[in-house]
Amino acid sequence: MLADFRKLIRLSAIYGLGTLSTKLAGFVLIPLYTRSFSVTQFGILGLLEVSAAVVIAVFGFSLYSGFFRWYWDKSAEGKKESLFFTITAFQVIIVVLAYLALLPFLKHFSLLILDSADYTYLLHLMLISSLFQVVLLMPNTLLRLQEKPWLFTLANLLQLVFSLSVTIYFIVYRNAGIEGVYYGQIAGSLAFAAVLAKYSFRNMIFRFERDLLRDILLYCLPLFMSGVALVMLNVTDRYSLKVLGNLSDVGLYSYGFKLANTLNVFVITSVNFAIQPMIFRMMNDSGNKRFYARLLTYYTFGTMIIALAMMVFGLEITKLFARRTEYFGAWHIFPFIIFSVVFGMMKDVATTGLSITKKTKIIALTVILTAVLNLLLNIVLIHWFGNQGAALSKLLSMMVFFGLTFYFAQKAYPIPYELKRVVLMLLVGAGIYFVSLLFNRLEVVPRLLVKSSLIVIYPFVLLMLGFYEDDELKGLKSGWHKWRNLSAFAENFRRLTNI
Repeated sequence: MLADFRKLIRLSAIYGLGTLSTKLAGFVLIPLYTRSFSVTQFGILGLLEVSAAVVIAVFGFSLYSGFFRWYWDKSAEGKKESLFFTITAFQVIIVVLAYLALLPFLKHFSLLILDSADYTYLLHLMLISSLFQVVLLMPNTLLRLQEKPWLFTLANLLQLVFSLSVTIYFIVYRNAGIEGVYYGQIAGSLAFAAVLAKYSFRNMIFRFERDLLRDILLYCLPLFMSGVALVMLNVTDRYSLKVLGNLSDVGLYSYGFKLANTLNVFVITSVNFAIQPMIFRMMNDSGNKRFYARLLTYYTFGTMIIALAMMVFGLEITKLFARRTEYFGAWHIFPFIIFSVVFGMMKDVATTGLSITKKTKIIALTVILTAVLNLLLNIVLIHWFGNQGAALSKLLSMMVFFGLTFYFAQKAYPIPYELKRVVLMLLVGAGIYFVSLLFNRLEVVPRLLVKSSLIVIYPFVLLMLGFYEDDELKGLKSGWHKWRNLSAFAENFRRLTNI
């Protein structure tokens, strides 16, 4: 099992470089956005981004999930190349039909979402960018299934270079405003597609697997419904703020959310890229349940350390990336969004049992119930607490989402998760965050020193509370002796990244 976790760490580190390169553009550009866009304009961008997420969820039809599930299935043995062609071709057909169907209604959507027909062209650019991303999901998924992290990273690095360059050019030198954001995204997608074109065609056999596609579509239908509901769960906050507040409220919330959600974008997405193929590949192994159980524990531990750092330094992070004081208040939503991301990660791991047993209808049910709950919470809590109410709604919804998923998954496929240890990590992290709030009024240098100390003591507080088991303490000691030797750092790193 230790070998599996070491491989997981290696893959996560390399996939991290790839996902970092894709998402770094949006992160690096935040100071440019806050300098070039008012809070109201940032609100418009936020609404466009969540609308793009809806487009991707609806027209992606969760086909990549079906490809994941069937790639290692016995029924697809000897048909992997034709299966890849079948799903990719079907996805392209859906995208083309979607573009032609939506094009005449963009003006109406502009009026509905942004209260003005002036943003019709912006919606057109958003639609093109989103549909490109839908098509690129398939080669992206194949790279993960075949465990080609270096090629994945190369393609995403080129995507980053093109996206950043084009975005900066159009915003800074052409004063294109929000349009420049989508010019950059489209250019990045084209670069990604160009790099992977040869790889994709090499892994295709031009034969249409009708029977397999039918089975996959039946499998994906509940996932599609849950995927759309999940996206609505994630975007309801912005839409609700727009209806119950104004674009400035959406802009401030979107800024805080974008910063806090980097935990999901840079860490959890990277690890999930490595985890998902491994989970399905191990589903018939004798020791798989112990691996799945420890996975939740170790995943939560690593995530909580980064989450705690982001929460404790939320005030400083918010001011660091903002170029206007009107953005500073966004740090108040940090703890809610970050903890909701942590519970979302735990939900992803808990879904393992439902995915293995193909209980996709239950997955859909839990997502839909949570999405409805989130909408109701938004209506009530935004009215009372504004932006913080939207963030609190997301946290409460994700806690319920994890609880429902865990309950149904354990009934379908019991896994001996270490829930007591997971709860202990969450409570200690929350306690340290609340202590850190007492020091926000200190001068910068002492404040940073105290907060850094609070983050460092997190694993030691867990040690005092008896969190670690004997084999883990031995492993930590061994790792310390191995990595403290700086002269062997290069060799240790080479072994870590040698897949």
